[in-house]
Amino acid sequence: MTQFLPIIEELAHAPDHAARAQWLLEVPLAMIIRDQVTIYRLLSAAGFHEGLAYFAAEIAALSATRGRDELAPSTIRMTREHARIGIQIIARGGALEGARYVQN
Repeated sequence: MTQFLPIIEELAHAPDHAARAQWLLEVPLAMIIRDQVTIYRLLSAAGFHEGLAYFAAEIAALSATRGRDELAPSTIRMTREHARIGIQIIARGGALEGARYVQN
């Protein structure tokens, strides 16, 4: 047993980037804010660069000052959605298949 909460344990023991990506898409956003240092360290230790990019975009969106339209600036929203699409592809295993295809 470690010092992590059970949901953070899932990330710590994720077998691959697809599982890490799925975890990032499912974890409550409040947990991303609250445990951001631990999550960052786990993603970094795993070498999950795409996950780190999505994580940073999510933190930026959650931390942004909202405008009169009650939304984060459009650049932050677009960055977040672009990163989310990439993570969704990884979670489905699509990015890994493409990487194998290029290597053949």
